[in-house]
Amino acid sequence: MLDNFIKKQIILNESHKKCINEWFALLQQRSYTFNGKSYNGLKLRAELRRASSLDEVRSQEGYWILADIFFAEGSGLAENTVHHQALTLFVAVVIYAKANNSNAPFASQLSEKVRGGERNFLSKLRFEQLVNSETDEEFCRRLIRAVKLRGANGVNLFSLADSVFLWVQERHDRLHDLPANSDPFKRNSVRWAKDYYSTKKTSKE
Repeated sequence: MLDNFIKKQIILNESHKKCINEWFALLQQRSYTFNGKSYNGLKLRAELRRASSLDEVRSQEGYWILADIFFAEGSGLAENTVHHQALTLFVAVVIYAKANNSNAPFASQLSEKVRGGERNFLSKLRFEQLVNSETDEEFCRRLIRAVKLRGANGVNLFSLADSVFLWVQERHDRLHDLPANSDPFKRNSVRWAKDYYSTKKTSKE
């Protein structure tokens, strides 16, 4: 089932998944070797969290450690303004994740029930607000809230990253009057709605 889920990714690929997983592991350790170099991951994470804007996130060492390998030759992803903006937004959000949990797509995890209750991790109202975000800053703020609400349950980092890249690309296309993808199931809002509202969850916590 996980293999089927991986095939659903729109922009990112398996090499990006590996980069994300290893980079996130780096941020959890005081001493960790990433891409052949040793770093203090806790320090890098603290610096990223202190950033007060997306531009400041992009100016941190922790961001460029990921970007350099994420956009390496042969990664399958062009290094351009849109993709740097997407990676910046992803980094600004994921530094608040407590665990990498690949049990289900990110949006599906938001509608899972909080243990011992009937409440979703993210309410339908807040989910709709997230989907309808109009600016990078608004989207980032609402994603951070969603990630924090998941707490120790964690989030699917790869699914989240692909969604962020797709959202940023779609916003760029709208601002430049470019046509939307003719396949609705390759649009972020539809994909998220399908995962959030579906009664066929990939996994239960």
